[in-house]
Amino acid sequence: MSPIKVLHVLDVEKEAHYFNDLVDLTDRNEVEFSFATFSGEGPFAESMRARGVRVYVLDAPSRSSLPRAAMGLWKILKAEDPDLVHTHLFNPTAVGLLLARMQKRKAVVTRHHSDALHRISNPIKRGFYLAIERLINRNAAHIIAPSQMVGKCIVEWEKTPAEKVSVLPYGQTSKRFDAVTKDVADAKRTELGMDKQLSLLCISRLYHLKGHKYLFDALAPLLHNGLEAKLYLLGSGDHRLVLEEYASQLGIRDKVEFLGFREDGLAITSAADIVVHPSLEDALSQALIESLMLGRPIVATDISGAADTLDGGKYGRIVPPADAASFRSALEDVIADLEEARRRAELGRLYILDYMDAKRVAGEYQKIYRMVLAN
Repeated sequence: MSPIKVLHVLDVEKEAHYFNDLVDLTDRNEVEFSFATFSGEGPFAESMRARGVRVYVLDAPSRSSLPRAAMGLWKILKAEDPDLVHTHLFNPTAVGLLLARMQKRKAVVTRHHSDALHRISNPIKRGFYLAIERLINRNAAHIIAPSQMVGKCIVEWEKTPAEKVSVLPYGQTSKRFDAVTKDVADAKRTELGMDKQLSLLCISRLYHLKGHKYLFDALAPLLHNGLEAKLYLLGSGDHRLVLEEYASQLGIRDKVEFLGFREDGLAITSAADIVVHPSLEDALSQALIESLMLGRPIVATDISGAADTLDGGKYGRIVPPADAASFRSALEDVIADLEEARRRAELGRLYILDYMDAKRVAGEYQKIYRMVLAN
């Protein structure tokens, strides 16, 4: 019997371990993957091709280039003739699902965002995007939610039949984390000056919905009261100048270091004493997963996949979003007993390797593909 041919339609340029593991751990006698990315050439395409997988680069960096990308994708679908189309992210899903339906192909959608569209302040804009979301939900043969909260959003808020939705986290293996040894972490602590004081790390894009303001509000009183600590921000974004100015207003600018985007993120994470995650939106935060896999104590907001990753707070502290006082209180508790927080994080690593086991996830994808084709 021939393998199921699945074309993934996405917008990824950097290397994505999620897809690497999916390709590596799927039996190619059962499923044959190919990819069409709306991004340009880059590490993702190189990584897939090194695995012997076909990758089509549509190079559509803006919405104005979507018609050209749609024309290219139409031709790819005709040439590949996949049994299934599997879409990811908003624009690739909106375009890919439409073209799949026009060619009478079944499509599976992975929903990588949570409730962000429901919280758009402009009612006209919110209504427009939610109308597209409902159209996507109705026309997808099956929807994969990476966290319980995303599943709830699709089923309860958007009234999609529950049998059409599967909750399936991003698969994880220990391979890339095992390379981050204590020596690597110690060297990074020295390089960044993390060994000179308590070092807090926030890993996220510098964007207003990532909650940095509330983190600054939580941390400022502790620093003013004598806490010897420094906050490192790992990530880039157009909100940097705003955050620099706000840190200056709070009198903590010298205690906040902007690291920008770096390739050594895992080493930096392993070097930190505590990972802080004040985000207001996520589907399933890779930063939290990686931090737990590296045994770092965590204080995070209770959004979307945080509860899934931390098992309801067993392996890290979870606080309400946009609540600086609660974040500060949880941070004080963790600081007061860092050893206990580290012990919980180490147990969390075992939990992640079980719940998000990449081999199991790949097998579940295979079952979903078979189910969709059988119906």
